[in-house]
Amino acid sequence: WCLALEHPLKVAFLGPAGTFSESAARKHFGGAPDFLPQASIDEIFHAVEAGAVQYGVVPVENSTEGAISHTLDLLLATSSSICGEANLRVRQHFLTRAASVGEVKHIYSHWQSLAQCQGWLASHAAGVPLVAVGSNAEAARMAAEDACTAAIAGEAAGDLYGLNSLASGIEDDPNNTTRFLVIGSHDAGPTGRDKTSLVC
Repeated sequence: WCLALEHPLKVAFLGPAGTFSESAARKHFGGAPDFLPQASIDEIFHAVEAGAVQYGVVPVENSTEGAISHTLDLLLATSSSICGEANLRVRQHFLTRAASVGEVKHIYSHWQSLAQCQGWLASHAAGVPLVAVGSNAEAARMAAEDACTAAIAGEAAGDLYGLNSLASGIEDDPNNTTRFLVIGSHDAGPTGRDKTSLVC
């Protein structure tokens, strides 16, 4: 216990701050660890393998868009083990500094979030160019810099970057959920409620 105080648990997540990955990491681990944002899923695996962090949190499957194949590829290509999982209900928000949707000239988001909100976008922002970026939080940061743009992202990203939510719950599937894996350099001990994952 004293050692844990001297060396706090380090957990890598897909950054920057404000992503759904960070929300999943905090849901699984609570508020005590040091949460370290990484620029890509590859970097999360690398941080775990290099021993820079004890755990990483990576998205693996969305209920609407299916498996995240890059995560599955890295599970095969690296020595990282699955140590746990977290399911996060993904609620998408239309975030902007603009006063109305009609003032928005570009919409930024991760490609999966854009796909998850196709119906709402077709009804409320038809013709507005959609720009895929690396993460929802990056989209929110960009929207904070330009009042003529908007981001589709989570509430945490909107709060972090001071954006107004002009619409909430804009995902097409009201039960939209993403499953995240907790990866580490060791196997998880048996709990009696275990799962077996096979990657072929």
